[in-house]
Amino acid sequence: MKNFRLDSLVRMAAIIVAGATLAACTETVYKDFPGFAPPPTGAGQYLGYSTTSSKVTTCGNCHASHQAAWLTAKHSNAWANLQASGHANSTCNACHTVNTWGNDTSSTAQGGYIGVADARYQDVQCEACHGAGQNHVNNAEVSANWPVPSIYVAVGVKTSCSACHTGEHEPFVEQWSKSAHGIVPDFGAGAGNTACQPCHTGQGALATWFNVNKSNSIYKEINNPLGTQGPNGALTLVCAVCHDPHGSPNLAQLRMQPDTLALEANLCGQCHNRRAVPDPTTNRGPHAPEGALVIGENDVGWRPPLMLAQPNGYDRIFGSHGDTTVNTKLCATCHVFKNQYTDSTGNVLYSTGHLFLAIPCLVGGLPDSTQNCADFSTTARDYSACAAGGCHGSPQVAVNLLQNETVTINALLTTLKGLLENQTKIPCSQYAVGAAAPWTTARGARFNYLLAAQSGSGTSANCGSNLALPAPVSKLGAAAHNVPLMEQLLQYSIQQVQQDYP
Repeated sequence: MKNFRLDSLVRMAAIIVAGATLAACTETVYKDFPGFAPPPTGAGQYLGYSTTSSKVTTCGNCHASHQAAWLTAKHSNAWANLQASGHANSTCNACHTVNTWGNDTSSTAQGGYIGVADARYQDVQCEACHGAGQNHVNNAEVSANWPVPSIYVAVGVKTSCSACHTGEHEPFVEQWSKSAHGIVPDFGAGAGNTACQPCHTGQGALATWFNVNKSNSIYKEINNPLGTQGPNGALTLVCAVCHDPHGSPNLAQLRMQPDTLALEANLCGQCHNRRAVPDPTTNRGPHAPEGALVIGENDVGWRPPLMLAQPNGYDRIFGSHGDTTVNTKLCATCHVFKNQYTDSTGNVLYSTGHLFLAIPCLVGGLPDSTQNCADFSTTARDYSACAAGGCHGSPQVAVNLLQNETVTINALLTTLKGLLENQTKIPCSQYAVGAAAPWTTARGARFNYLLAAQSGSGTSANCGSNLALPAPVSKLGAAAHNVPLMEQLLQYSIQQVQQDYP
């Protein structure tokens, strides 16, 4: 079978240096590129490896940087890992080789390895996501031939990550689709708002935080309008937002480290660090302060003057959850916890941790996205992540600690709420916002109250929304993310209010 070539005739250059005395003189010799071996009959237009022994993909001959990164990824060893697993069988082949699975709408995997069981198609190579590459290699300059991947994922969608990262053994997409990352609650409230798009749309997150934008990248959904959600609109926070399909040096091919205390370089901290400190122009409370709260730097909450007057008033204040010598993965330790479970019928099922819930409710013995179960119960909620790695002695120990801390914070919130709503001592003018409104102790203490309390509606006579406070009930996160800092912010807020409004 004759090798085919690029229509544009790719040429390889060899530079020959004439000698030390003629170092400045070079001769460039051009040689015709011999071309790539065409696909065998039955493989469709999939090219696979050009050099199987060294895992050089056909695509990698030109896209060298992606080839190098991909060699570090698990996808590059997918076939060997399957064979070594002890349970390899033909039903697994579609997700460990190159074929239509992951890049085509075919309901049944075909082409590539499924069409021809040739080693050149083993492993999850470029074409597994990008699609067959023969037309592109034949005429690379024609944009219609570019094998552009889709990054839209959903249960049942076969054209992306969700083709393989699904099912009873790897229910990534099933769990993710029920998570806040897969749903993006209240998307409509921020639809079209460019300030919200970096954290509430997949396209916005990729462009803003990871420099995956129209000038240097292409995927099928990159030019979608972002006013509505879906495959033809704004993507939710899909797999490719956090994970780099081409490979990365970070855990699980993540685009950033999940375990660094530097918020600007922390994956979760890109979005879970919104309005962590008061904005003098608004009466809004914290928006997404979790990252800053766990790490405990001086960029979360309002630190009252009495607190700053202490010897460590400006210092980082953190609990064990923000101590990377103990909690080595920070957020991911609790919020991306993998485990296996036995349901009520005795079946063993798996959780990938992609609900992103630290203590999810259990429904039928399995973690579930609903969060309306009892908080302090090891039968209603799964506290397994708390006891993993020796962090807490047992799930029950974690329950006891969380319950005790919640009682403490609830008491502080009750005291602070009573002080803030005493309009005899604190007039409504102390909560006013606007360009000319001064910053006050009352506003700062209110922000700390909202940092700790569960969200909800509240009413305030005369002062309206500038003072409105939800019930004095602690968020579970406030009682867990950073106990020492949360207690100090509330305690010093109480003291400061009592001093400034006697």
